[in-house]
Amino acid sequence: MDFSFNEALEGLGRNAGFRIINEARPATAYLLETLLPEMPKPDYYVESAYMLIRATMAGLVGMSSPYPPGGVIEASTFLEKSAKIANAVTLEEEPLREIQQILRNKGLTGDGRKQFLMNEALNFMEKVIVQGHMDTAEWLRAQTLFTGKIQWTFNKKELDIDYGVPASHFGTNRTGNDRYNADHADNKFWTDHYAALKALRYNVRAIIAHTDTVLAIINTDRLKVDVSQTGNVFTLRRYRTRGNGEILSGDTRDSLSIIAYDLEGEVLDPADTSKTKRVQMAPSGKLLYVANNRRNGYRVGEGSTPDPIRDQALGYTHVAPTVEGNGAMGRWGRMYVPEHAQWSISAEGVSNMLPVREDVTATEAKTYVSSTDLA
Repeated sequence: MDFSFNEALEGLGRNAGFRIINEARPATAYLLETLLPEMPKPDYYVESAYMLIRATMAGLVGMSSPYPPGGVIEASTFLEKSAKIANAVTLEEEPLREIQQILRNKGLTGDGRKQFLMNEALNFMEKVIVQGHMDTAEWLRAQTLFTGKIQWTFNKKELDIDYGVPASHFGTNRTGNDRYNADHADNKFWTDHYAALKALRYNVRAIIAHTDTVLAIINTDRLKVDVSQTGNVFTLRRYRTRGNGEILSGDTRDSLSIIAYDLEGEVLDPADTSKTKRVQMAPSGKLLYVANNRRNGYRVGEGSTPDPIRDQALGYTHVAPTVEGNGAMGRWGRMYVPEHAQWSISAEGVSNMLPVREDVTATEAKTYVSSTDLA
């Protein structure tokens, strides 16, 4: 049975790939997007008083060059002062054989076949191209918030940004008996927790960590904590010695809730680009403390109605125009049937974007990161 995705693309209408990638919004699973929400901007320039761009990088995706092959997180470079992210994927023969078999088994012809192929094209664009850009953006936000820097090397190209977060807002990495999972009197979990509260002026609204970090903490007998769990939120209360016994502390500093954030992305393995490996958004061994924030003043493009979520954000994710999209705001994407393979479908996507922090000054920030070895 012969089929071609040309009829599906005709049914989806002109510039379907561009519409799909620009209509897509980050899913609720992208927790860090709530702290640095995406915002389309009309220019390529990213400005922030305390963000140091150390180098204007040559592109991983150069002008008049093909986009890098792959499926999810692909490549990064500076275009002016925004990072260019791109991916290009062709549906290979194996899934196409499966599609062919489904069409045959269901006896789909005419409009039924066209509708089925349209749905497959939509899913292909959304799950491979669009999700790849969303995953990359979230991973960059994670680097920005957990480390205060983006230091990413891909295919011998480097993206190096320092957001100027004061060193006082990063705790000492705990090792040996100081580790949070060490059953030892020198365990420094509570010491670091109090330091984070103090640094953020006891104004913490969220603590975020990977689940393996949370479990390492709560499975340590030395800490002596009461633990409760609601969904992915773990609440810890410290025991204090009173008289001849131990009771749950009534001190608010001795009670905390940690959001376990397990989202992962998939990236090409530099050692073997035919394979992929998983990467965590929230790095193991780190706890991100986030303070309440209140952004004052006018923000271009946000409208006149206050958005309570954006109003408490730590900054935003700058989504610039693309050359491929003739300077139109937002990402660019396309789907097409290769001339030499009429039975297949290819898709491409491009983003020029970069997380921006507006909460940082020379001496303060609205985040604090504590660190521990887990081995």
